[in-house]
Amino acid sequence: MLTALAEGAAACISRQIVEDGPDRGGIVRPDWGIAEPSGSAGFLGLGGVLYCARHLRPGETPIGPPDAELIPALQRAAEYLRRVQRPSGCIDLRDCNYDSAPDTAFAVQALCPVLELGRRVQGPSTDWTTLITTIAQFVQQACSGMASGGFHTPNHRWVMAAAMAWADRLLPNLDVQSTVASYLAEGYDIDADGAYIERSAGVYDGICDRSLLILHETLGDEAAYRAARANLRLDLDLLHPDGSIETGLSRRQDRFGRAVPASLALPLLMAHRTEPDPAFEGAAALIWRRTKGDAAGLAWHLLRHDLDGFGAVAAAKLPPVTHRYGCSGLWRSRRGEISATAYTGSTRLFSLVYGEAEIAAVRISQSYFGVGQFVADCSTEVAGGIVLRSEGRREVHRPGYELPLGRPVEAETWYERRGERAWRELPRPVSELDIIEMDDGFELVYRTVGGMDDVTAQIALDFPAGGIWETADTALRPEAGQALFLKQGYARMRYGVRAIVIGPGADAHRMWAMRDAELAPDYVRILLTFVTPVQHRLRIRTVSGPDVERDWCSEPAGPED
Repeated sequence: MLTALAEGAAACISRQIVEDGPDRGGIVRPDWGIAEPSGSAGFLGLGGVLYCARHLRPGETPIGPPDAELIPALQRAAEYLRRVQRPSGCIDLRDCNYDSAPDTAFAVQALCPVLELGRRVQGPSTDWTTLITTIAQFVQQACSGMASGGFHTPNHRWVMAAAMAWADRLLPNLDVQSTVASYLAEGYDIDADGAYIERSAGVYDGICDRSLLILHETLGDEAAYRAARANLRLDLDLLHPDGSIETGLSRRQDRFGRAVPASLALPLLMAHRTEPDPAFEGAAALIWRRTKGDAAGLAWHLLRHDLDGFGAVAAAKLPPVTHRYGCSGLWRSRRGEISATAYTGSTRLFSLVYGEAEIAAVRISQSYFGVGQFVADCSTEVAGGIVLRSEGRREVHRPGYELPLGRPVEAETWYERRGERAWRELPRPVSELDIIEMDDGFELVYRTVGGMDDVTAQIALDFPAGGIWETADTALRPEAGQALFLKQGYARMRYGVRAIVIGPGADAHRMWAMRDAELAPDYVRILLTFVTPVQHRLRIRTVSGPDVERDWCSEPAGPED
């Protein structure tokens, strides 16, 4: 971890502007090509904690970059931050948020560990003292900006409240207590599942959890602690065995991504220290080893409590989960290396992660008046699985045909008049999908239970590109955006030594892009096609290692339809 600190500091120094000018000392963000305050504050946090570690753990911390290079670079960054502070005390996020109190709060949270640990450094140099003074001046002015600055998103409230409460504990004469109290009076947005409003397991859960745990430490706020721990418990269930996390619930930019949530490692350790839980510590170790992210935050936590790093901590072997979450309707299944999710309220019905092998989405659709997409309106947990039910009510328009009004209709009022028309109603396409655990995968049973006969339908399985598609007599490397039909029998998508076997296929029509069905331009789509009524049992099996080379294309034993 201390090596990661040193490497991160060296990388930042290599991107620092040292020439005279308004951006002197700023850290250039590579993808933007300009210096920006948030990354510069991050460098101050990273390098400041590195300097403290070097003096608190002298035998363990790398010597590079040397203090003679590090301290001047940190001072330049601190002076840059002071220069780019707006008169309010806030900084800019240069691609969207200007004079931004929330982004100022993120910067203050990055700097408070330096102010806190810096007190413990014995015999600091004059240059270090000057640096701490400059950082403190930035934080003091920043708190004035945050106190009246406002926010955009739900998580900003807790980031700002925590930043102000933390700074208030470290610096004198900050007039922030009433503002912090006004934010906390809103109550923590945690539901019975343990999810925040944004449901962002990949990004913002860790940010919220860290902020609430800081509020617990600085203010003794037990409600903040309980909310954070409930969310961490949920996120443990959402983790895949490789350390990535299920993001299908998210209302933010991480939705349906496959990221490893680096921001969760620190709050997992913080919560573990308050109430020891080996699962929390092991999950933090798993995330750290996958990402090496938030080295400054983790090092701050370990240094302040005189703890060792992750060297002796085994990465978690995540416990099995089979559970439906009542607020969201999400269902999770995790057994060994197999991790799967079923969804309500989404056209994405099911996903499966098996190491590098993955089904990103299973979607079902009928071409039927714009209401044929299978979106689960409700779900019922059964032994070893869940049943999703779609009532066919996610409508673009009503299923049926409108009848004439028998009077003039102006073009300008065409749409307003639709509600006045009688119409010939047709039945809604009611369908169910059973998802049942098997030893090596899942069994999905799709059946239509209402609607019209002879309607075209499909099951689409969307795989990430990069796999090898194999049937009994064919192998190819399909590309993103390609659609393939599984007409009969079994086939598999293989990624390295892991594969997902699916079948049997179905071949009722050859509609490559069926009307009303969502497209999948970023995935390889495998199609099974039907006409209603439908009753189809789809088996999804996982194989790896030597089993990949064995006979896999024959139908496995199982109950008949």
